Amino acid sequence: MIGEDQWDDWKSASKALGRDRQIVGDDLFATNAARLRRGVESGVANAVLVKVNQAGAVSRAEDVVAAARSAGYATVVSARSGDTEDNWLADLAVGWRAGQIKVGSTHRSERTAKWNRLLEIEVDPQNRAQFAGRRALGRANAGAIV
Repeated sequence: MIGEDQWDDWKSASKALGRDRQIVGDDLFATNAARLRRGVESGVANAVLVKVNQAGAVSRAEDVVAAARSAGYATVVSARSGDTEDNWLADLAVGWRAGQIKVGSTHRSERTAKWNRLLEIEVDPQNRAQFAGRRALGRANAGAIV
């Protein structure tokens, strides 16, 4: 486990693991554009977990998504513990073209609501967005949605 302020260790791990694996800077970046920029400049990680309520404002979280995209980093929009059955996060992830969402397994109703909304978006014939899932890393065997 590498701590959120152990930048040199993150850099070493990112280099050792290579670019073909998704290395998500969760607490390292903390949905903060300045921390993400530092990570990009340092060659740390290659993906960011975006917790909308962690940023303090939707626009700040969107700034992190835009900065990540600009740097070629993957984005994972994440629910937070204690979430409700509101499913807006699924729409936000698709609208931002995040490619991935992290809400947990379907054993709790607040998580199932978000997965169901993603399924509704997927089957909507008017929808032109695509949810990356296994295509997130450009490989068919990249693994399941996180």
